[in-house]
Amino acid sequence: MASENLLCLAFFCWHSVLNLFDYTWNRIIGEKMRKHAICICCILLLGLAAQAGSVPAAEESLPDFVTVQKAAEQGDADAQFNLGLMYEKGRGVPKDEAKAEFWWAKAAEQGDAPAQFNLGLMYANGYSVPKDEAKAVHWWTKAAEQGHAKAQLSLGLLYAKGQGVPKDEVKAAHWYEKAAEQGNAEAQHRLGLLYAKGQGVPKDGGKAVHWFEKAVEQGHARAQFNLGLIYAKGIGVPKDEAKAMHWFEKAAEQGHADAQKSLDALAKQGVGIR
Repeated sequence: MASENLLCLAFFCWHSVLNLFDYTWNRIIGEKMRKHAICICCILLLGLAAQAGSVPAAEESLPDFVTVQKAAEQGDADAQFNLGLMYEKGRGVPKDEAKAEFWWAKAAEQGDAPAQFNLGLMYANGYSVPKDEAKAVHWWTKAAEQGHAKAQLSLGLLYAKGQGVPKDEVKAAHWYEKAAEQGNAEAQHRLGLLYAKGQGVPKDGGKAVHWFEKAVEQGHARAQFNLGLIYAKGIGVPKDEAKAMHWFEKAAEQGHADAQKSLDALAKQGVGIR
């Protein structure tokens, strides 16, 4: 209603100005200035119309939630996931992690991978549900098998630490690799560590460097530090103190304390000093 009144006022102003122009301005200013004035009036009118159209009604935010809720109640998995997200973030509704878990569980049971991942996260950390690593493994496995990179990384971490499952570095490497191939920097870094140490995979300095380099391309600080160590010690690559110093510097710039210590140690040896 307010926007309609605003537009009516704009049109009233438009007609009033035109009448004024016709009666007086033609005689005083002339046709050329009359055209300029009309252009200005048009711009003002368009501005008012745009402003009127941009004023949202108080109810406009409500249909989004109502629509999503209705679709979720009808069994739509995407809507169930989004409704869970709305409750988890408190968007359009009071924040309610219990309701978020309820709707994510509904979506997860229908095979929605993001919902399965989020549900696993809730069980792993005990958010609004009792902490249960076995259930976290269950849901992350479901999501990981569908190619969800964060679930693959999370599952790899559980196998590496033996949380909720027997410790199994081979399975950890398997899931890290799945996530690393999708560009997950943390998985690339952890896979590089396994190759550097020969844990769960044959020791291979070349592959360690490969995965560390993938991670450092995304600015991963710990991968930068470990790549520096690889070059400092000559593991799988020719020893190269200049490259070691380069990667230590990159990591130190991001606040990596051990990288700064390594830089100081190299400096004491005269590396990088000219």
